[in-house]
Amino acid sequence: MSVSSSRLTSQSLDQPEAAAAPAKAILYAEVALTIFCLLMFSNALIGPLFAPQTLDAAAAESDSAILRVMWLPVYAVTLLLIGLRVTHLLRILPALFMTGLLVGLCFASSYWSIAADITIRRTIAVAVTSLFGLYLAARYTGEDLVQIIAFSFAILAFGSYFVCLFVPHLGIHDDINAGAWKGLWYEKNQMAAMMVLGFIASCASAYIAPERRKAWIGLAVTISLLVVLSRSKTSLLACLASAGAFPVLTALQRGGVRSILFTWLAATAALIGGALFYIAPDMIFKMLGKDPTLTGRTEIWASLMRLSDKHPWLGYGYKAFWTPTSVPASVVRAETHWDVPSAHNGWLDLLIQLGWIGVALFGAVLAIGVFCALFRFARVKDGFFSVLILLLFSFLIMSESFILSQNSLIWALFVCALARLTANEIEA
Repeated sequence: MSVSSSRLTSQSLDQPEAAAAPAKAILYAEVALTIFCLLMFSNALIGPLFAPQTLDAAAAESDSAILRVMWLPVYAVTLLLIGLRVTHLLRILPALFMTGLLVGLCFASSYWSIAADITIRRTIAVAVTSLFGLYLAARYTGEDLVQIIAFSFAILAFGSYFVCLFVPHLGIHDDINAGAWKGLWYEKNQMAAMMVLGFIASCASAYIAPERRKAWIGLAVTISLLVVLSRSKTSLLACLASAGAFPVLTALQRGGVRSILFTWLAATAALIGGALFYIAPDMIFKMLGKDPTLTGRTEIWASLMRLSDKHPWLGYGYKAFWTPTSVPASVVRAETHWDVPSAHNGWLDLLIQLGWIGVALFGAVLAIGVFCALFRFARVKDGFFSVLILLLFSFLIMSESFILSQNSLIWALFVCALARLTANEIEA
């Protein structure tokens, strides 16, 4: 495994020689357990195997008792890892406080939830998911963190190639998206979103670990090919934007005339893009392969806004709205004439779950993270991984319901990035 062994074993250097070997074994075991959790939180393979009739991981967790039981070892391992390094959490108190507020609101919503049992169960799940993100931020140095994550995505990427090439009925769509690769996941967009995370981790590893740069660049190319084969233009755009962000962030870190030039170019590109979207949105949607209604999503959003007006401040309860027996969800499905699984917009899903209070609280947390990213992105020395994850998350939640998503690697890595960028004290 391409992780800096000198850093991971540094804790054992000052111990007697007889104790050094067991200490090193414990450290490597900890890394192995971390990778196990990363693979599990990616939701790869297990859901499609044990609940193949379900379209997404969240619904599978609700429908399949087997999957709920299978998550218990993951939670146990996560709590074990936290227990081993609980004092490290003192380094990331701001993020611990902010995520605690968000999870606390989720739990409080069980008192007004339309499905209190589901709200409580999934609150426990999102709490553990958040703890895993906090553990990653507090435990590992920037160099070790990005390489451990990149190594995990190497497993996922090569596993996806294997499934698509040798078990195509499992790894390639044969429905309306026939021919598009979905790898180890339910759907092509899920694989593409995961691979964008892996692309960022690989690029960050190549940046921060020059001795293994060729290997990490090779992995980034391998992962980007999966994004292309998934036919997800949104994820491909995210990969290209992430790759383009590295020279900009490098220039900003070094300062001088180059930083001013890159800042001006980035601001100009953003203004031009925003103007084109405002003036000719149909053209932009066509370039992205989407229709102006975003495949019917605007109808979903209109229906949800009407329903949110009935519970504007507190919502219907965390993860309670889209349950199979939910009356308000059945209204949305009847109005849109299809079995809608989510709002396909993180902000709107948060609104119907936790109301405007939840939206305001998460908006404040995200704003704090973005503010810290502007001034502290170079301080964490993780190859710009944290700032890019924060920006990617902010982009993805415009079309996907990743905010406070339980058993979700995307949410765990967002919490990790937030913790690193807002930390009182953190190792590089």
